[in-house]
This record gives sequence, C-alpha cells and structure tokens, in this order.
Amino acid sequence: MDVLTDVLNALELKGWISTRRELTPPWRYDFAASQDMIFHLLSSGGGYLSVEGDPTPLRVEDGAVLLFPFGHAHSTCDELTSPLTQVLHVDYDAQREYQGWPSASDESKMVVLCGAFHVEHPGAFPLLHSLPKVIHIPAEQGRTVQGFAEIVHLIAREAATPRLGAQVMLRRLTELLFIHVIRVWVEQQAPSSRGWVAALRDQPISTALGLIHHSPEHGWKVEELAEAVALSRSEFSARFTRLVGEPPITYLTHWRMHRATRLLKDNVEVKKIAELLGYESGVAFHKAFKREVGVPPARYRKLG
Repeated sequence: MDVLTDVLNALELKGWISTRRELTPPWRYDFAASQDMIFHLLSSGGGYLSVEGDPTPLRVEDGAVLLFPFGHAHSTCDELTSPLTQVLHVDYDAQREYQGWPSASDESKMVVLCGAFHVEHPGAFPLLHSLPKVIHIPAEQGRTVQGFAEIVHLIAREAATPRLGAQVMLRRLTELLFIHVIRVWVEQQAPSSRGWVAALRDQPISTALGLIHHSPEHGWKVEELAEAVALSRSEFSARFTRLVGEPPITYLTHWRMHRATRLLKDNVEVKKIAELLGYESGVAFHKAFKREVGVPPARYRKLG
C-alpha cells in the first residue's frame, strides 16, 4: 500500500486559481491569513517573500512555486522598500471565476498566479500537520523532478491565454500541482526529520501504516503490528507514536472514522460501513462514530 497515495486521495482536495497579475515596479501585496491553503506561481520575474512570524525575507525567482499549507499571512514585493499596493484575501471560492489583471505598462513586469486549495477536514490528516509555514520550490529544483516543470508551464500557459473549458482545466492542473509539491517536499526532507513524513521513510513504521491503510477492517492489535514489522511491542509502540504523533490503535481508529465520513457522504448504509471498517455491528459502529466525531452517523450524513 502506497500510504502517501492513499492519504492524498483521501484529502478530497479542490484547487482553484483566483487571479493572474502582471506587476510593474514598484509593487507590494499583503495577503491576509486564509482558512485555506494559498499558493503562488511566479511565471516571470522575481521578488521577495515575507511570512508572518519569520523575520528574514526570502528571495524568490522566476518559475518558483510557493505553497502556504496553513494560509499564513504573508507579503510579496519587488523590493523590500516598495510601498503597499493592495491587501488581498484569498479563500477558496468555486463559484468565482478566475480573473486576469494585465499590466498597463510595457515595462518589464512580474507575472504571478494566485490561488487556493481547500480540504474539508484538514485536522484529520497527520500529513498536513507536519508541513511547514511555506513550501518553496525554486524553478531549478522543479526542473529536476519529472513532470513538475511541465505542470507549472501548462498552468501558466492556460491562465495567460484562456480557452474553452479553462476553468475546469486550471482546477485539475492545480490539483496535480499540489501532489507534485507534496512529493517534492517529502523527497527533500533530511533523513533525520521527524513527524509523519519521517514515518514514511522509516521502513517498519511505513510498513505498519501500509497494513492499516490496506486493511482498516482488520482488528489490528499492537502486538500483531509489531510482529509484522519485526519489532518488540514496546519499541514499535514508542517508535510509531513518536513519528506519527499518536499511538497505532488511535491512528487506526481515526483512519476508520475518516473512511466512514466518506462512505456516509456516498450514502452507504451504516450496517455496510460497519462491516467494511471491522465493527461487529451497526450499533458498535454508531457508538464509535459518535464518540470520535461528536455526532451520530445519521446526523453527520444529513449535515453533509
């Protein structure tokens, strides 16, 4: 089981491009904190990025991709002394169409694409907890990853010269971009890194995660998982908890509940969900779901 694929698929992520701006100096845009992830593509030119809470500005160049997993407030500018141009709010809005803002000047300009990613329940995914305030993928790094530069180029081209179906094309391409960004970030983490990403690199814990994701209906015990990865019970439990952020059986329960929420949205019967997730009866599942999620399955289904 490719656990990263399973988790990325489970995110039910939605991507959206809000604007394409052609900027002539001097300029500075302040982005307010967002409830969604914000991203920027720099398809031409360069500038500086300042993130709330970080004292040192970051130089960003042509072709860079920036992702703010927690929607932190930040600023972008051509020079650190440039005056404020505008304060922007970027929140995912599937009903609002992408807007282009061409420059009125023929001077050299920077082209920036801005957008957002929306995840329905971001708190349910340890992967997202382990991400930094900003992920910066420089152009030269993107070019070393097969397919990454091509996706960035396709998005820039589609946004610059919209054709029929441009809205859906941009949304699908941005969703692919998110997967690429996460893959690149995971691969660039040091072997000594901690957290859920480190768990994917730790062979025994990665194997245990794969077993849980492949068969969430199985009545896994800590001893059984430890034996499957050739570790003692105590060593496995401590290692799993340290890397993943929660004990093995807690992780199993949370993953089952996430699977359950998706099945409820798909109008699968409660009895069938209980069977698929390893509960002995619909009543047992009902109790577990209410305890973990806070509302009964039927109420959750009604609320959507």
